[in-house]
Formats: sequence, structure tokens, C-alpha cells
Amino acid sequence: MKKIIQLLFLAALSFSFTRAVLAQQFPPANVNVVSAKITSLAPVVWVSGTVVSPNDSDIAAEISGRLISLSAIGSRVNKGDIIARIDDKQLKIQFKEEQANVLNSRAHLRFLETEVTRKTQLVKQKLSPATELDKAISERDIAKGDVIVAQARLARTEQDLAYTQLKAPFAGIIAQRIASLGEYVDNGGAIVRLVETANSEATVFAPIVAYQFLKQAKQLAVESPLGTGTAKIKALVPVANARSHLMEVRLDMSTFDWPIGLNIKAKVANGPSAMALAVPRDALVLRRDGVSVFRVNKTDKGVIAEQIAVEVGIGMDDLVAISSTLSTIEINEGDLIIIRGAERLQSGQSVVIKDNNHTLISGGKEQGNKDAGDNTADSIADSKQNGKGK
Repeated sequence: MKKIIQLLFLAALSFSFTRAVLAQQFPPANVNVVSAKITSLAPVVWVSGTVVSPNDSDIAAEISGRLISLSAIGSRVNKGDIIARIDDKQLKIQFKEEQANVLNSRAHLRFLETEVTRKTQLVKQKLSPATELDKAISERDIAKGDVIVAQARLARTEQDLAYTQLKAPFAGIIAQRIASLGEYVDNGGAIVRLVETANSEATVFAPIVAYQFLKQAKQLAVESPLGTGTAKIKALVPVANARSHLMEVRLDMSTFDWPIGLNIKAKVANGPSAMALAVPRDALVLRRDGVSVFRVNKTDKGVIAEQIAVEVGIGMDDLVAISSTLSTIEINEGDLIIIRGAERLQSGQSVVIKDNNHTLISGGKEQGNKDAGDNTADSIADSKQNGKGK
């Protein structure tokens, strides 16, 4: 058993030595670097949603009749614009009849009022019995009621005439014709679908456990196939059913030129924020032996890449928290971490820091008359001084 352990130890030592030798024999690799930084990170989730209209209504007829005009699909209308007309010929005739009834009832009322005045004088002179006066007063009061009824019928007919012109209750676009021109529509039957587009909203469904974090937020990052941006939180509905455990969040999308019905995603905090050492996700190297990053160190032998096994923590946007899995090695803020060019890199291999991705691919020299080694040393100094990689 001791011999087996010794053999395994020698094999591991030989493998490490061979790997280090091979790494030194590899030509310097071109890499891009960035400085590790301590920043506030919070776990987030991207939730699905849809752009909706605050007003999406089926506009119905308020009187029965035949449609004689109708706005075209896609027409934009303002509040109060006429979007449909119903034949009003019969109502106009009825309106004239009701006007005549009002005139007749008023004339009859004036006659009865005169009768009441005349019989009052006769009763005072004891030339007529009091019952005649009482009868005249009763007929007058009935005539007053007839006038009110006639006026009400006239007003109702006038209102029906107004209903023959279907007006837009808000500005929007005609999204659908539910009835067709020439059809007979009934009172309450839908004619068109009107959708408001000026003040659009988005409805997204977030986990109910995120409610305490959404209360503190004023806006959310959103993205769609048409672009990205931030939208103000308009309303929170902290009610979720037992199956989905999702709550509705309304976002103000009036500043976005996104159509109604577009699917979007919104970024929602799903936990408390914490300070952590973070690097871009591109810095993570995934291999069979685990997750690691490469740190750039300046030594007597030049600029060397050091592979460090890490444990990945919470992530936010393109940043992810990391910590070294070895107690003997620490990653500190300001350390230069390779974010490009580490795919085939070996620990201990020499590297040349490039300013950008173009020079990384082309392998060209940096600007100026310095050689690659001088540029690498200057890049390390500049990156540490500025607190970020180029």
C-alpha cells in the first residue's frame, strides 16, 4: 500500500511538472482582461409578459337599426369621433311626432290653467259650486303630468337619435369590425373593437415571493425582439392563486413604441442584494475538472496566467460572484481576470494582453513602438490603476 501511494504521488508530481513544462513551451496567448471588483449583486429572474392596452373595448350599439357607415379596420380615431352610423329616418319621424305631442300637452295645460282661474272667481262670487273648481284643478294637475311625459318621450327620442352616431369613448385604433356595413344590429350588439395605443401597459407575472423587493423598486428592465429599456412600475397586484404562485405587475409602456400584444421579458429581483467579488460570466472556464478562472500575474519570467478553481455564487446581468475553492489562494479586488482567450489556456502559460477583441483575434501589436512584453506590463499597470480591464 505504501508503494502504491508513493507511485501515485510521483505520478501526480510528474503530471504537474509535465503540465508546467508544456505550458512554458506554449507560445504566449493573446488575451483580454478585466479587473475583479466588489459590487452589489442580487439574484434576479426574467419573467414573461405582454404589452397590453389600458382600454381594449368592444363598442356596442345603443339602439337597434341598420348600419349605414362604419370606420375601416386600422383607422385611428380621436375621442368623440364618429366610428359608425345607424339609419335614423324612423327616429326623425318619431321625433317630430313627440315635438307635436309636447306642443299639444302644453296648449291643453294652458287652457286648464285658465279654467281654474275663471272658476275660482265664480266660486268666490258664489256663481259656481266648489266641486266644479276642484274638478278643474284636478284636470290641470293631470295636464301638467302629461306635459312632463311628453317632454320625457321627446328627450328619449332625441337621445336615440344621438345614439345613431356611435362615437369613440377614447382615442385609439379600430382593431376589428364585428358587424358589417348594411347589417341590422340590435341594442347592445358589438360593432367594432377599439384599442387604445397611446398609453400602453405591460402585464408581467412575477413570483409572489418577490413582492417585498418589487415594493422597493420603481422600475424594471425589460427586453423584447424590438429592443431593451426600463419601464416604470404602474401597479402591483399582490394576489396569486395556489397553483401558479404568480402575481401581476403592471408596467407603464407609454414611452415605448412597441405594439399591443408583443411578448416581453422583465427582470425581477428574487432575493436580497449583497456585496460580492464579481467578474463577467465570460471569465468562467468550464472544464471536466470543474469551474475556474485565469488570473494574470506579473513574475520574473514574464506575464503568466494562473488557473484558480472557483465556486460560483449569485449572478446579475453579465456579472457573477466567485470565490476561490482553495484556502491558500485568494482572489482580490483589482486582480486581472482573463475574459477572452482562456479557452485553451494552460496554467503557467505566458500571455499577452490585448486592448480589445480586434487585436486579440488579429494578434497585432498594440499602438506605439513598444514590444508585446512592454505593452503587457503597461496594460497590467493601467488596468490596476483604472480598476477595470480594457
